[in-house]
Amino acid sequence: MRDRQSYQFALASAAVALDIVAGTIRGARVAVGGVATVPWRLPAVERELQGRPIDAGLFRRAGELSVAGAQPLRENGFKVELLQRTVERQLATVAAMP
Repeated sequence: MRDRQSYQFALASAAVALDIVAGTIRGARVAVGGVATVPWRLPAVERELQGRPIDAGLFRRAGELSVAGAQPLRENGFKVELLQRTVERQLATVAAMP
């Protein structure tokens, strides 16, 4: 056990599940955490991915879409780019799994 003040929390996190058939994303579920008071599911990102072939450019666009309309506070503006890159990298990681 540790004292409460020693806990560490992610500044940004992404949970990704992809249903891939023959190199094409048939279904996607994407949720992010660490950027709001509760985890957020990203249905617009999920729709962008669905039915498309796996491609680094697609993951880059999905990362950009994940932060579209973000309104950071003065102290946490850095999280916009952090979240975008986190989503992009997690998509690439999950897509590379057998």
